[in-house]
Amino acid sequence: MRTTHRTISIQRLLCLLLLCPTLFLGCSSYIDLSSSQHHVIQGNYEKAYQNLQGQAPSLLKAQGPIIVNYDLGLLARLNKNYTESNFLLSESERLIREAYTQSVAANLASYVLNDNTKAYQGEEYEDIYLNLFKALNFIALGEQESALVELNRSMEKQAFLKQKYEQYSKQAREYASQQGLGSIATESYASSFSTSALINYLAYLVAQSLGEESSSYFAKEQVKHAFSSQPQLYRFALPSSLEQKEPEPGKERLHLISFNGQAPLKQERWEYVYLGPTNQAKIAYPVLVGRISNVQSIQVKANGQTQATLQKIESMSAVAIDTFRSKSQLTKTKAVLRAMSKAVGIAIYDSVIQQDDKLTAAEELLGLIFRVAQDVSERADVRSTHFLPSEAWVGSIDLEPGLYDIEFSFLNATGGVLHTMVLPNQAVKQGTLNLSEAYYAL
Repeated sequence: MRTTHRTISIQRLLCLLLLCPTLFLGCSSYIDLSSSQHHVIQGNYEKAYQNLQGQAPSLLKAQGPIIVNYDLGLLARLNKNYTESNFLLSESERLIREAYTQSVAANLASYVLNDNTKAYQGEEYEDIYLNLFKALNFIALGEQESALVELNRSMEKQAFLKQKYEQYSKQAREYASQQGLGSIATESYASSFSTSALINYLAYLVAQSLGEESSSYFAKEQVKHAFSSQPQLYRFALPSSLEQKEPEPGKERLHLISFNGQAPLKQERWEYVYLGPTNQAKIAYPVLVGRISNVQSIQVKANGQTQATLQKIESMSAVAIDTFRSKSQLTKTKAVLRAMSKAVGIAIYDSVIQQDDKLTAAEELLGLIFRVAQDVSERADVRSTHFLPSEAWVGSIDLEPGLYDIEFSFLNATGGVLHTMVLPNQAVKQGTLNLSEAYYAL
């Protein structure tokens, strides 16, 4: 009878090992994209896109199709291949949507597996800003109605954020209850972000150009609401270009938008948690760490004459860090649940060996695996897209209809020029949305 009980216990231990599959899997998702990033910094976007295309198979294997399509989509638009960019970004968006649908319906046990064992599902800030860049692509293609659809879609995603994290927290609590792990704290970080000033600002411009007065007014008020209700994220003045008089007779308005910097890096953070008086476990979870940009102001010239100084409208890095903090806290909760499950496995093993002093080699190996798995199998998922910018700036200048060379100068704190980007033959037309866009990666 003792042998039968012992066999059943060992079988249960083997089942519990399924909770730590990363012990046996390669967990490195790193891939060196420094060559493509170097070309982006140099402003050689065609070379950057071609280089990344060559690395796409390796990137796909290491980090998944969402990242491959997103990265190629961002580089394609910098290379002014707007149709291809929208195709790639749309594919990434579809995969993000499918991944979320599957995660909600997934078995609870799979929910607490280490995220490195699952296909990358995308982050909320990546999903929100994806539609922004699709909208800018449509504007460049002269398809303003489609641009407004994309901006409205992004706003819907923003409104859905709180509900998504409540669903994740509910899953964690249900899993802990079903596995007999007791109650577990699943209080997530209360995100400050709810409304993007940048996306609403662009929606305001597009709706205004289409003559949709109610939509334009609503988006404009939402820009103001974003600044007033989220002071932690908008630590700068509301852009004056939001409240401008109509251009003088004979002139048209050229709207300006510029991006700079690079999105935060996802890094692994380690902590020890105490599971009992004599039992502690190492857990790992991801955090976003911002990258500093030296750009402090942006000046714009039209045909060599200084016309405007742009104003910051959004720290995309601040939004990314804020929205991801909720995900980071929930990932930490999942890591604690895994540690508790492993602790249960060790307790079962210790109970088994007390029944008989004679252990087989396989049983000794099993005990070693459980103890090593507490630390070795924990690695944070640090996958993310690679080419999102950090900050966004806006402004406008009034010009007579015609063609202009528009020069963007990115300045540091002392007024020194870090980078200059010239957009030749920018058309300023009557009766349409005139928009020029620039980017500097540092």
